Amino acid sequence: MKDQSFEIKIADLLNQVAVDELVFENKHTNFIPNLGKDWISGKIRLSWIDDENVLVEIEELSCELNEICDYCTKGFPRKIEVHGYCSRFTLNKEEKDYANDEVLFFIDEKNATINIEEMVYQAIQLENPFVLYCPECASNHLVSPSEDDFDEIDNESRWNITFH
Repeated sequence: MKDQSFEIKIADLLNQVAVDELVFENKHTNFIPNLGKDWISGKIRLSWIDDENVLVEIEELSCELNEICDYCTKGFPRKIEVHGYCSRFTLNKEEKDYANDEVLFFIDEKNATINIEEMVYQAIQLENPFVLYCPECASNHLVSPSEDDFDEIDNESRWNITFH
């Protein structure tokens, strides 16, 4: 059965200076339709900042995505590993001072819980390359040309800009 609950009870963390670690396995999210059969597993650290804020850091996160190669259009599994992604969860829904365009998540004040599903989704999305290549296409030098490939290119400048 799919475990889709990313909710974490943090009432004790808001009331005292503390750090807590949490390990989760086989979590599923509808945000990622191409999630592999092992779903999402990881380890997070929750740290008290003050009476209204908690820092959540993804220490380890792994999953597999079923992808399609942009070059050969074959399906292939792609392993995702995330380390060190963190976000702040706050009780202050009025907070306007987002330092460095910080993305804030909110604490459910009534239940004293946080939901890390969107944070996990964002961390996984940041691991997406601009172009997806299967291992076969990547190993055939389609991703990055070797230095030998540059030797074949005429060294004459192709630019129409002249510097004086």
